[in-house]
Amino acid sequence: MINYNNIVSFKKSSIIFIEDNYPKKSFYVIRSGKAVSYGKYFDSNMEYTNGDILGLVNSVLNEPYFFNVKADTDIEALEINVDDIINIYNKDLIKKMHNYLENSLEIWLSKYYINLSHNHSMTKYDINEGYVLNLAQVYNDNNFPTAAYEIYNQYLKFFPNSSSIKDIKDMIASMKEYNLPEPEAIEDNIFYYKKGYCLYTEFMASNYLYLINSGKVGVYNVINSKLVTRAIYSSNNLIDGYIPDITYQPLSTTTIVLEDSKIKLLKKEEFISIVANVNSLRPYYLQIICTKIRNSVLKVMALSSKDIFMKLLITIYYIVRTESLFLNKDVNTAKLLYKLQDIAAVIGYNNDINMIKNELKKIRFISIDDENYIHILDINNFIKEYEIYKKRLSLKKS
Repeated sequence: MINYNNIVSFKKSSIIFIEDNYPKKSFYVIRSGKAVSYGKYFDSNMEYTNGDILGLVNSVLNEPYFFNVKADTDIEALEINVDDIINIYNKDLIKKMHNYLENSLEIWLSKYYINLSHNHSMTKYDINEGYVLNLAQVYNDNNFPTAAYEIYNQYLKFFPNSSSIKDIKDMIASMKEYNLPEPEAIEDNIFYYKKGYCLYTEFMASNYLYLINSGKVGVYNVINSKLVTRAIYSSNNLIDGYIPDITYQPLSTTTIVLEDSKIKLLKKEEFISIVANVNSLRPYYLQIICTKIRNSVLKVMALSSKDIFMKLLITIYYIVRTESLFLNKDVNTAKLLYKLQDIAAVIGYNNDINMIKNELKKIRFISIDDENYIHILDINNFIKEYEIYKKRLSLKKS
C-alpha cells in the first residue's frame, strides 16, 4: 500500500542520483522545487518540477542511472516503492502515470531523431509530394515493397490533383503482387498476419496497440533519405500504432510484419482500463514502457558518444536487455533480432557496414553469423563487460 505521507526532502545542490549507480527500489514524485539532470553524454540539462517523476525507469528495470540528478532548489517529493505500484487503486493516478511515461518516451525519441536527422524542425504538416515519393522509394530499395505499395496508394489520397498521378497509378499497377490479403481473424481480436504485411506507415497511423502473440515485427522510418530501424519486436511486446502527440515528423513510423505473426489489437483506452483494473498486469506494462524509454535515452547516449566502439556497445546493450526481458532466467545466450545493417542504421552509419562488423568483433561475447545476425554468447558476462567499459570511459572523461 502506498504511504502518501512518505515525503522526503532534498536541499538545494544535493545529489539525488549518481550516473552508473544502481537504483533503490523506489522513485520520487516531485511535490515542490526543481531538479536538473546532467551527464557526460548529454549536451543539455533536463529540468523536473512539480508532478514530474524521478528514477522510475531505472527502478522498474533495476538498471544503473543514465545520468546525474541534483536538486536545483530545495525539493519535497513523495517516495514510492516500485512494488507498491501494483496496489494503486486510483485510476486517475494510473492514467496520469501512463500519460507522463508516454510523454517522456516521445521527448527522448525526439532528442534521438533531432541528433540523427539533418532536418530538426519538420512536422507532419510539412509533408510534400517529393517527401512521400522519396520514402516509398527508400522502402522499395530496402526490400520492403509492401510498405512502398502502401505509401504509393496513400500518395493518391494526399495529392489527388498531382501531375504525377498517372505515373504513380502505373507504378501501383505494376506492384499488385505486394497488395497482401487482409489478416485472418482468429479469436478475441487476435489476427494472423502474413510476412510483409504493413500495419501502418509514417503518413497514416492505425490508432491501435499491437500485442505480439507470436512472430516478429519491425518498426522503421526514413531519416536523411535512409532507412532507420527503430526497433524489432517478437512475442509479448507491445507496439503503439497511434499518432504521436508531438508533431515532429520523424517520430512517425512504418511497421512491417517480418515473419508470419499472431497479433492482438487493442484500443489504447481499453488497454489503460485493463491496466487500471487488473493489478497484476501493471508490472508487465511498466516493464514494456520503461524499456522503450530506456532504449530511447541510450540511443541519445550512443549518438552523443565520440567513440564508435562505445556507440555499438551501448546499442547492443539495450537491444540485449530488451530481447532478454521475457526470456527464461536460465537462458544466457541469444540470437538478436537485428542484423548488422539494422545496427548501423540506428547509429547513423548506414554506409559503413564493414567498419561496424570489424568494431563489433572487438566486443567480447559477441559473434556474427553468415546472414549478419548478431549472437550474444554469454548475456550475463556481456552486460558486465558493458558496465565495466562504460565506467572506465566515464573515469577518463571526469
